[in-house]
Amino acid sequence: MDLITKGRFTPQQLTNQNNQKGMASPHHIAMELVGPKAGGSSSAVAVHHMFVVVVDGVESDIHEGTLHGSPGKVTVTSPGNLSADGLRSVVVRGGGGGAVVFTLCGDAAAEGVESASFVQCGATRVDGAREVSVSRCRSLEAEQAGKVTVERCREARLRGGGLLRATRCRRADVESFGEVRLARCKGVRADWCGSLEVQMCRAVDASRCGAVSGDRCRRVNVAGCGSVAVTHAVVKTVEEEQLQSQQTVSPQSSE
Repeated sequence: MDLITKGRFTPQQLTNQNNQKGMASPHHIAMELVGPKAGGSSSAVAVHHMFVVVVDGVESDIHEGTLHGSPGKVTVTSPGNLSADGLRSVVVRGGGGGAVVFTLCGDAAAEGVESASFVQCGATRVDGAREVSVSRCRSLEAEQAGKVTVERCREARLRGGGLLRATRCRRADVESFGEVRLARCKGVRADWCGSLEVQMCRAVDASRCGAVSGDRCRRVNVAGCGSVAVTHAVVKTVEEEQLQSQQTVSPQSSE
């Protein structure tokens, strides 16, 4: 992996600096914030916006510049904001509460960032972000997220959050969200959600939700929910144990 920064250090000078800092492993490389006016304030900003990036199993620290993988790259576009493009496997942590954008990556994960966006990736994972956007990815796992928007994701599994909007997902498994709105999803399981709205979904299993509403769903099973108002749908109230046994089997397409 090549390491490129915006400074003017030679490879030998970088090596000497790393040796002076007592780094024991070449796989953990701290990138320096270098500029004509770099001083104490710049160093404080650099530490605050430092990302920890793991690319194909190799961990590096970066607050500016570009990390090149084989293939793909990671680039700090501005202080606290980072983009990852075309990488097979990448994990991004920290950054001082900034934003991370993943595009055309295989396995991609974000931890402890302010916002995370995934576009046309494989398996995606995010933990603790206030805002999450996922488009055309194979799968999503999200925990303790604020606002989540998902479009055309095969498998979405979400645990603990505020607001969820999902469209055209093959399977959506949601637990402990305040407000959930799902449209054109094939299989939906929602548990312990404040409100659940479903539009034109094929099969919906809802348990222990405050209110369930929507329109034009093929089958809706509810257990232990408050109010239920789904029009143009076959709505069935089932026992909670029966609903849990049904959830172990994925809905089959009848088309």
